Amino acid sequence: MHKQFTDDALLLMRHEIEAAGGNEVFFIGRTNVEGIVWEVEAIARGNRQAVPALITRAACGEVVIHNHPSGDLTPSPADMDIASVAGNQGIGFSIVDNGCTRCYQVVSPFTEQKGELLSLEEIGRVFAGDGMMAHLKGYEQRDEQVRMALNVAEAFNHDRVALVEAGTGTGKSLAYLVPAVLWAVRNEQRVVVSTNTINLQEQLVKKDIPLLQRHSSIPFNACLVKGRNNYLCLRKLQAGIADPVLFPDAASEELNAIAAWSETTASGCRSDLSFQPSNEVWDDLRCEADQCGRSRCPHFGRCFFYQARRDAASAQLLVVNHALLLADIALRRESGYDATAILPPFSRLIIDEAHHLEEAATSALSVHISRAGVMRQLSRLAPAGSRAGILTLLNNKLGKELPEQCDDLYQELSGLIEAALLPQTHELAALLDQELDWLALTLREMPLPGTAGQADRQPRGEIKYRITPEVRTTPLWSDLQARLGRLVERLAELSAGLGALDRAAAKLPEQIRQGLDSWLTDAAGIARRLSATGDELGWFCGQDEEVCRWLEVKQSKRGDQAAICVAPLEVAGTIKAALLEPISTVVLTSATLTVGGSFGYLRRRIGLDLLDAERLEECALASPFDYARQALVAIPRNLPDPTSAAFRQPLADAILRAVSLSGGGAFVLFTSFALLQQTHASLKADLERLGLTVLRQGEGSGRHQLLARFRKERRAVLFGTDSFWEGVDVKGDALRLVIITRLPFQVPSEPIQQARAERIAARGGDPFREMSVPQAVLKLRQGFGRLIRSRDDRGAVLILDNRIVTKNYGKRFLASLPATAQAIDDTDGVFGQLERFFLSWH
Repeated sequence: MHKQFTDDALLLMRHEIEAAGGNEVFFIGRTNVEGIVWEVEAIARGNRQAVPALITRAACGEVVIHNHPSGDLTPSPADMDIASVAGNQGIGFSIVDNGCTRCYQVVSPFTEQKGELLSLEEIGRVFAGDGMMAHLKGYEQRDEQVRMALNVAEAFNHDRVALVEAGTGTGKSLAYLVPAVLWAVRNEQRVVVSTNTINLQEQLVKKDIPLLQRHSSIPFNACLVKGRNNYLCLRKLQAGIADPVLFPDAASEELNAIAAWSETTASGCRSDLSFQPSNEVWDDLRCEADQCGRSRCPHFGRCFFYQARRDAASAQLLVVNHALLLADIALRRESGYDATAILPPFSRLIIDEAHHLEEAATSALSVHISRAGVMRQLSRLAPAGSRAGILTLLNNKLGKELPEQCDDLYQELSGLIEAALLPQTHELAALLDQELDWLALTLREMPLPGTAGQADRQPRGEIKYRITPEVRTTPLWSDLQARLGRLVERLAELSAGLGALDRAAAKLPEQIRQGLDSWLTDAAGIARRLSATGDELGWFCGQDEEVCRWLEVKQSKRGDQAAICVAPLEVAGTIKAALLEPISTVVLTSATLTVGGSFGYLRRRIGLDLLDAERLEECALASPFDYARQALVAIPRNLPDPTSAAFRQPLADAILRAVSLSGGGAFVLFTSFALLQQTHASLKADLERLGLTVLRQGEGSGRHQLLARFRKERRAVLFGTDSFWEGVDVKGDALRLVIITRLPFQVPSEPIQQARAERIAARGGDPFREMSVPQAVLKLRQGFGRLIRSRDDRGAVLILDNRIVTKNYGKRFLASLPATAQAIDDTDGVFGQLERFFLSWH
């Protein structure tokens, strides 16, 4: 006992237990740097129901302690449930006897171990010609990989933030995984690796980490962490089976199939289902933080999500995506280490594909309010038509199950449902339809910029209308604020009514309340979401000058659908406060972090410039590939400007000519899906006459299927947009030509892009040079990187946008590409050199 508690802490616990007559007392204990409890506070006495709230009050590194009056310190099932929740948050859980002479530590609290530093010599040996990696088939020692591994090790050793650009072929994932695993095991500190794409996540989980586990002499556990929405909620499933009225028609077949699967699945994860459930069904069955009873749920012991959290808590290496990482950090900042947090505590972080961090943070901090999102919540409460929702089901069950002596309580609850909540729900749904239909119609009928009237109103398709300071002085803004204000009032009214229902239901007899608990939990969760939506609408209508506001209209099968959007103008400060400062080591890596050899653009955008300069380390490692021998960059000077209509036919002619020379094996990368469709339609027949297989993104198959067929065919031409510019790995002769149709500038009319450009200009900067060009350079480098994926690959990159050689800023693009052979000439000269390049292979 004395190894776990100070004498003062023991005396206080004994006193509180005696004062409670020897009954159960729950404490929060605070630990010192040695992990010994030096201070305790009695929180609850004889009331296990208070424990979830108690855990919410405890912080990472503290300990929840309670006594067993029987003297048997064996943890009960309820104790183990509580321990699993506490342990995932870094909170310890211990049981003592009444005299505090014996202690059973169920879960140790998280402590920042100060163990051994990584040996650079040891890491160097791992990658040496006779080291662990040498046993791998085809392994070649790469100086760049060793330098990166040592750089990452130094960041771990000295609590640094490291920026590491690792060119294609460096082997960066193993270069950071080796020091990460050694640190996690030697220092008992969890390391998180975050990626942007599923492709890289799968590479880590299915290839790189298993390889290290097989060949490393140090055993370690790794875990892929997914968000709550990927897991089936057993409580919701049981409620759906008990009341199938919520799943009519075909949905009931899916419900039954998922129910059968739930009996055999080990993970409960949607990706393990043998069929793709409809979004409507899965949305009603998935695990959600605001509709979770946690340790009070009767299914907690078998909960798939909490089992996944327990797996994560026992792993030394966690793999996540950027969206999950940022969502988890947002939860921790809002609530401390609350039970809603997704990841267990960690203090070492590696962010791969770090060039996406600003975009991911912007998305995580943005709001998108649509009719569909709000109506999904309202429909669960009270669907339109004759179908029953949660409120009707609750009312019916109350009428059947409440005994006569509870008639007053029944009248209170039923009256609240029938007289207030059901009408409020239907009225809010009608008001939502009315206001968002008005918004869609208003935006659609607005005149086009530079035109005079209704005849020139907005065309069909997507509209994005930014709320600028000028717009905020117009009648449109006043009218919109008034209409949204009415929605906010109704949302608050319904949310408050659901809160009143929950408080009134607390008076129900325990057995009856337990029978209704599933629907009451869902109703309370919906109340929180409606309240949050009201807050978000208030944010949109408010005075915050640090955000970009805009309205959207999109076409759907149900007609025009409007949405209300808000995003932060800057995320650098948030990233610094949430990631860079509190986490001891952060490694940010990618093949594309620099523009013209400088990290300056990325530093400014993600808050690195705000850090203490002594803590930041930068390292740019070139690719080990011999680009001068393996690759050719070809640029025709005399094509029309890509922003003109005259560009389309010469573009199609150049693509046809190029893939004829390469015999297929080509990616044709676009920045506009409309231009992709037009070009594909005009070339498909000609390409097929050449015996080539023509594939187009968005035509039937998903990306994985398209890539699998592309690799197999060898004479294929794939037309793709954003998702094929990066995260795609095709080695060998299957890909020998990459065609860049236009320099990948972001659309300048995108609201957030436009607002950020104006912010830079207001500060006296040049938004085109400071933001637009660097963004496009990084994306061009990603597109270029699709071509050469191994030392044996050869191929050409054809850039059909002549601005790269006719505009001054084009030099920044060329300076950022690897040193390759170049063919910059008129069209005939370029294609002559391309022909000789491809003929030289054979």
